[in-house]
Amino acid sequence: MKPPPPKGGYFNLEVARSEAVKKLAVRDPAAIAGNAAVSFEAGAGCFTVPFLNRAYRVYHPGGEVAGPGGEEAPLYHAILILHYLVTADGSPLSGRWISYRHLPGGDIYMEPFRRRAVLPFLKAFGSDPEAFVRAATALGGRRLEGGGTAMVIPVFPRVPLNFTLWPGDDELPPSAAILFDAQAASYLPTEDYAHLPALVVAAMQQSLG
Repeated sequence: MKPPPPKGGYFNLEVARSEAVKKLAVRDPAAIAGNAAVSFEAGAGCFTVPFLNRAYRVYHPGGEVAGPGGEEAPLYHAILILHYLVTADGSPLSGRWISYRHLPGGDIYMEPFRRRAVLPFLKAFGSDPEAFVRAATALGGRRLEGGGTAMVIPVFPRVPLNFTLWPGDDELPPSAAILFDAQAASYLPTEDYAHLPALVVAAMQQSLG
C-alpha cells in the first residue's frame, strides 16, 4: 500500500530530495547523529537511521539512502529520512501530546490532515482495535493508559506518534485521533507530519499480513 502523492512542497519530489541532500552535505555528521539520536560510522561514511522499525543507511555527504537489504530506498521514504536528519536539533521531547493544528501552520491544514491521516487510520482499524494493538506493537509501539485504545509508535528515534481509537456504541460511530509530541517541529517540517501517518497505517496493515 502506497501513500497518496504528496502535495505542495513535495510536488517535485526530486527537488525536495536535492534540497535536503544539500543541507546534509554541509553539516557535521557527528552533530547530525547526536541531534537525531542515530549512529554514524565515520569509516563507512554513513548513518544508520531507524524508521518504522527498520534500519536504513544514509551516506554522507552524498545523501544516498539504502533500505535494510541494501536496496535503494523509495524516494518518498528517502525524503522523510533526509528531512529528519537535517531538521533534528536535539531538543528533548516534551512528553506532552498536541494535535496537528498546534504544529506550526497546522491550523490551516486540519481538513487535509483529517482526510489523509485520521480517516485512513479509522477505516483500517476503527472496527478492530485488537488488530490495531497487534499491528502497532509489531512496529515497536507501546500502549498508553487512559481512555480509548492508544499506542505510541516510534517512527524515528525522536518522532513518536500517538494513534488513539475510541470504540463506537449504539449512538456514536468509532472515532480516532493522531497526536504529536509538543516538540515535534524540532524534528520534521509540519508538511511531513501531514503525510507520515499514512505510511505508518500502511506499515501497520502490512505487519498483519
